[in-house]
Amino acid sequence: MSERFNVYATIGLILLYKGKVLLMKRCNTGYMDGKYALISGHLEGGESLKKAMVREAKEEINVDVKESDLNYACVIRRGDNNNYFNFYLSCQNFKGDIKNNEPEKCEEIKWFDLNALPQEMIPNDRKAIFNFVHNVSFEEYNF
Repeated sequence: MSERFNVYATIGLILLYKGKVLLMKRCNTGYMDGKYALISGHLEGGESLKKAMVREAKEEINVDVKESDLNYACVIRRGDNNNYFNFYLSCQNFKGDIKNNEPEKCEEIKWFDLNALPQEMIPNDRKAIFNFVHNVSFEEYNF
């Protein structure tokens, strides 16, 4: 009998303020270091997507977001990493001063215009922002 296929879930936050999105520049993680990414993380067992995003926002950038202010933006699954479903939520309201709580994994945090994203960016996160702006709720690619 073959082993059952397992999937994993990540969550990413499209945090918006005055037409800009907050991105973090990754470092020392072993995955896409030097590229900008959304605030993100893995879903933990027994945790809803919104609860996970509230947790990650506090852990990574020291801000409080309410579950009621989070909106489902899109889901992406890529064939080159088909064990993962990447869920994205958007939010325009947060409390607290943004702070890099993980300087060992994040070189800098910056706001970028939605129409002028940095060249060096994680492809999935770039697609998620594009899909959010264009109301595309689901995408599969590279299968």
